[in-house]
Amino acid sequence: MSGRSQWWWAIGCAVGLAATGAVLAYFLADRHWALAGAVIGAVSGGFAPTVYDGLRGRSARRDAWLATVETAPPQSWARLLDPRREVVGFVGRDRELAALAAWCKDDHAGRLRLVTGPGGVGKTRLAVELADRMRAEGWRTERVKDGQEAGAISALRMVTRDRALLVVDYAETRPGLGQLLADLAGEQGKSVRVLLLARAAGEWWDQLGVRDPAVFDLVQAARPACVELPAVVAADLSDAEVVARAVRSFACELGLPEKTVEISGGSARRRVLDLHAAALVAVLGEASARTVQVDISDVLSELLRHEQHFWEDSADRFRLLGDGPAGMTPGMLRQVIAAACLIGAASDEEACALPGRVPGLSPSAKIALWLRVLYPPDSGNTDWIGSLQPDRLAELHVLRELTASPQLAAGCLTGLDARQALRAVTLLARASSDYPQAEDMLRQALPATADLITGLSAPADTLSVIISAIPYPSVILAPAAAALCQRILQLLPAETEPAVRSYWLTNLGVWFSELGRPADALPVTEEAVALYRELAAATPDRYRPDLADSLSNLGIWFSALGRPADALPVTEEAVAIRRELAAATPDRYRPDLARSLTNLGVMFSALGRQTEAASAHDEAAKARAQPDQ
Repeated sequence: MSGRSQWWWAIGCAVGLAATGAVLAYFLADRHWALAGAVIGAVSGGFAPTVYDGLRGRSARRDAWLATVETAPPQSWARLLDPRREVVGFVGRDRELAALAAWCKDDHAGRLRLVTGPGGVGKTRLAVELADRMRAEGWRTERVKDGQEAGAISALRMVTRDRALLVVDYAETRPGLGQLLADLAGEQGKSVRVLLLARAAGEWWDQLGVRDPAVFDLVQAARPACVELPAVVAADLSDAEVVARAVRSFACELGLPEKTVEISGGSARRRVLDLHAAALVAVLGEASARTVQVDISDVLSELLRHEQHFWEDSADRFRLLGDGPAGMTPGMLRQVIAAACLIGAASDEEACALPGRVPGLSPSAKIALWLRVLYPPDSGNTDWIGSLQPDRLAELHVLRELTASPQLAAGCLTGLDARQALRAVTLLARASSDYPQAEDMLRQALPATADLITGLSAPADTLSVIISAIPYPSVILAPAAAALCQRILQLLPAETEPAVRSYWLTNLGVWFSELGRPADALPVTEEAVALYRELAAATPDRYRPDLADSLSNLGIWFSALGRPADALPVTEEAVAIRRELAAATPDRYRPDLARSLTNLGVMFSALGRQTEAASAHDEAAKARAQPDQ
């Protein structure tokens, strides 16, 4: 259109708009407004070409912009497996769920319960379902944040006096757990139930209450009711049915077609996390395939492959890939994620420093921001960045990357502060139950020389959690564990209760024995026995089991040193105590009695007293064979 034509077109639009404005004004107002309508129409029409061109230009610019951006950000597929999102409906665990619900409602029940099980069997999902059901009945239900254990019940009582359920996941890694339980045992803990979740009831569980008799009583009351989750969620629900249910849930969530999944590999009955991961991998697979075969033993690796696409898409949006000061390769992306999973970051400064632990990278604020966007911290979490979920996926990824790159392992397992060391050791210790190579990584995190341990600026409570994370038995990690025990004993103030000191002396003796050093184990165990004798004389119900344990250990160390005559009397004393304990509480103490009787038989035999040795062995066999009452 020529300039003159445009001018005439504008005039025509002006006239048309003026007429329209006059007509509308005539009918919608009195005639005096017709003139105003005409003026408005003329003015508006005069600008018609400019408005038209502006709208056309803006539309073009908008199209160009939309062509450069994604309509939705890339998605972490693995987060769909987070049990707190409840993407897959809860099934099975009827007996465990009913028992926990009944415990919550029973005013005469203890205030504490523990649920254990390997990673991926559904502990967190069970707790989420229990919380949902109790909330529906008017309870206040909350998950206690990591690091907030000490003030959790006080904070709760500031907002409500109603019945409440508090869930503490990864209880074995919480240094503040003792204070939480002390508050639970007190007046504020009335009408409060605390559910602990852990992979196993180990040393961390045994040491609860060493300092506080009220906490000891809570733990003792909870011991018989501990719930250990098996892999099978329901006897009448096959693995294939669990997968099929999960497929329907994930397909609905993602708007993708359902698939038929044929699973193979793994153990006879697989963990529910692995089954859900198989369902998710199948749904994310080739759209045209109606039947998908999934190897359970490799399903987490396949899920990691999908997650790596998410990392690369996200990094590309941040312009982190390729050349430039912050340019990274896909391999560097994987290593940065591994470092973030292993040691995390409590502040933006730590997050900025994190990339510097990766070979070829320097500290970077841009990469730190990307990590925070990639995996934001959970609501209320004190960490500056979140982590890859579920935890077993993070553990697998960390081990792969650290094993593949000794330089990365060195960068991530040296120069750690107390928080970083605790997090790294905890992750690697948890992973060791599924991946044997994790112990090698732990050996780097806690070197055989005690330099790191003795120089670690951390309170005794933090060091005790690190020890609890070390698997027992472990010859590889025994030097680090012994060094940690020695460090804790050094940190104990002079006014420390005898029960606390005797507990750590006993542990030090056990780790010295694991190192093949019974001569070093003997004196510390003798000191523990002396302390426990005094404690048991004053409070027999509480400390006689500990005295029996230390006496039994002392007999074993004497025997290892070739001193059966010295081993015999302390072992006989341990047997006598355990006979009484087993008579009163057979299901708990009979296994200990059987072990002590076996040791006694060995010592009688070493002294040439075969008749008495045979009698002790026979009694031990009967104790093992006797059914629980």
